[in-house]
Amino acid sequence: MTTPVGARATRPRRARVRRLRPRLAALALLLVAGPSPAAELTPLDQTLESQGFELINETRGVKVYKHRTAKVIRLAAEGVLPAPVADVREIVTDYRAQQGKVDRVSESRVLRQGPGWLVVYQRLNLPIISDRDYTLVVRWGQHRGAQWVTFDAASAQGPPPRDGIVRVTEHNGSWQLKAVEGGRATFVRFQTRVDFSGSVPRWMVRGGAAKELPNVFVNLCRLTDVKHRSRPCN
Repeated sequence: MTTPVGARATRPRRARVRRLRPRLAALALLLVAGPSPAAELTPLDQTLESQGFELINETRGVKVYKHRTAKVIRLAAEGVLPAPVADVREIVTDYRAQQGKVDRVSESRVLRQGPGWLVVYQRLNLPIISDRDYTLVVRWGQHRGAQWVTFDAASAQGPPPRDGIVRVTEHNGSWQLKAVEGGRATFVRFQTRVDFSGSVPRWMVRGGAAKELPNVFVNLCRLTDVKHRSRPCN
């Protein structure tokens, strides 16, 4: 018996749906309301010092902190960007624009997206050590007068590992954004917890990341609309 043409197209399509179901189910579990409970996030009404962080660097108006006792890399940074909260949130979640514009981000692709969430693949070009890559589930919303953005590593949601690149499987964090200076500027708190995997000393990665975090703030500032800035970027 001859198989109808339509049936030939249906079988591969059904197979693709079956393959996607576990991935979509895992994604649904991650996309719960509110900030991810797994995200590295200290509420703005608490100081970083009260949660075990210590100041290790202050450059270009950005304070950088590391956790005193953590065995993995836990970093935080605070600063004020001279742009409204809406502009800063838009840039923080515009992962396509970050490729080549934010230090060390050599590849940045949005794999899927929906209202208030993205699935993003990024590759980092790091000095001395091998490149790293990861897939993140990114979400954002508002809470108590501030906006938040969280990101959580979710390797199953992205492409398979690539030769010559070390896959990062533990990476989560947050951005918290609050209007200051009458809404003309934004107080930003960034936090991250990451294990860069591979045979690399944590002190080396921690030190390099701490030095480069102020540049990340400056790069983000330069991506905001110049017409909305209350003053030049540092």
